[in-house]
Amino acid sequence: MTQSPNHDLLLDQIATALKQRGLASVALAFLEVGQPLAFIGGQLIWLAQPAMRLLWPQARVRHIAQFMEDPAAVRSLMNVLAADEASV
Repeated sequence: MTQSPNHDLLLDQIATALKQRGLASVALAFLEVGQPLAFIGGQLIWLAQPAMRLLWPQARVRHIAQFMEDPAAVRSLMNVLAADEASV
């Protein structure tokens, strides 16, 4: 899958939101265990898109689904979260 120009921005936003909420280590553990299922998570987001558009803009939901479908993007998020955990 071709990486969208919004992937880096979305990666930073997700990592920042997880860190601010104190969920970085929990998210990292879930991503490590469930990384093979991330693609399925992206597909579930596509299915839930009509309902999710009530909470978030359509473009945001689409970017998150595309992000979750991309194994390289998920690994990048894991690397960012792991680096932050190591620096603490």
